Amino acid sequence: MKCLFVRHPFAGWIVDGVKTIEYRSMQTKIRGRIGIVQSKSGTVIGDVEITGCEWNDQLQSYEWALSNARRYKAPLPFKGKSGAVVWIEVDYNPDEQEKAPKLTAAAMKREKAAYEAEIASFLNPAEPKEEIECFWAVMKDGSEIRFEVENEKEFRRFIREHRKEVARAEVEVKVPDQPEKP
Repeated sequence: MKCLFVRHPFAGWIVDGVKTIEYRSMQTKIRGRIGIVQSKSGTVIGDVEITGCEWNDQLQSYEWALSNARRYKAPLPFKGKSGAVVWIEVDYNPDEQEKAPKLTAAAMKREKAAYEAEIASFLNPAEPKEEIECFWAVMKDGSEIRFEVENEKEFRRFIREHRKEVARAEVEVKVPDQPEKP
């Protein structure tokens, strides 16, 4: 079965039916049931149906429509590839997997609130506390990149606009020391 890698906590939200749209930089022509692999876990945690794919101009990404989500009672381990993988073929039958009970209404409400808060923080970052001169991004290999932006909001906008490049690296934001105010 074709399986999609999704990072935590989004993978869980998909198989619990909380997240019904997957945003990706690439289009998919795949329709039907796929497995959901929680990244870095080596397990298939459930499955979902892809029912459509449309371009979203505002977010500059594709929206994959998801429905009929099912979480497995026990995650299914598999031996897989390492590295940057989006799709993997896993030899199993999803109909033979025991399904976990659906979330209660209260649990679904809590998970939806958590998901919406995560999305809101990404789309509408907090207002900057103060103006600063520039930002530095410290890359995984230790190299530093200076961003000539005026404030944190502008930096976050830059990151969103260049998410494809940034997604391939672990970035730590470093704010330069500010002189003390008299």
